[in-house]
Amino acid sequence: MQEPRVIQATYPTATKFNLHFDPKKYLFEMFSTPDDEDRFGLTFMARVLKSLPDDLFVHEFGGGPTLYSVAALAPKAREIHFSDVVDASLHEVDLWLKNHEGAHNWDSYLALALEAEGQTVSETRIKERAELIRSRVSQLMRCDAQSTSPIGMQDMQYDLVTAHHCTDVAATTVEEWIQVLKNVTKIVHPGGWLMLSVTTGARTYQVGDVIFQCVSLSPEDIRVGFHLAGYQANSIILETYELEGSQEYSGIVMAIAQLDRDKI
Repeated sequence: MQEPRVIQATYPTATKFNLHFDPKKYLFEMFSTPDDEDRFGLTFMARVLKSLPDDLFVHEFGGGPTLYSVAALAPKAREIHFSDVVDASLHEVDLWLKNHEGAHNWDSYLALALEAEGQTVSETRIKERAELIRSRVSQLMRCDAQSTSPIGMQDMQYDLVTAHHCTDVAATTVEEWIQVLKNVTKIVHPGGWLMLSVTTGARTYQVGDVIFQCVSLSPEDIRVGFHLAGYQANSIILETYELEGSQEYSGIVMAIAQLDRDKI
């Protein structure tokens, strides 16, 4: 058996992931069938999204090759932009948006998103949600969380930015992660929201035979990061999911906060 390769964090994010991240392996290993972690995340999203306005201009930042989050976002969005650092991941998303026969099957995740919203799940509802997603996602673009211009368009800002399991893999220390959070905040409109999910208790994660480095964050790290990036302390909603047994990581944190309206 081939030994896993440890990819050092000295590579710039874009170079590191474009060279070594395999989106098809990632989808096969992590998104073949929904599990309790997925249920936790989509239930959190469904609950907090209810409290946000409708007709949001949304950005799914660093979405990888995945569409589970977009399944939850679509009903609240008038338009969704989707970004990732890996070209091959954007290609996987594009395949699904174009309904290509070789695309990953997200039906079970669309069903879970509907269930989390309290809706009746049926083939018809799943198809309707898929059509809604395809009508809402209007742009795919490159991003880089380590850049102070993370999508290369300084003036583009959004009502809601979601960044799931991407900010923590763009840093190896809490200090680096706080800078990543500040970078991503550049595309959040003052008064808008940033939603995050991160893993806890891990400094590496593996996709196929490649081991990537990441930062281990605590809930308190996330609260402090939101504060330093200009988010309102009383707006933070944060929930944790703890794993039992010997996993690669110890849990998941889901969080959302509102950017100060005076933030420039």
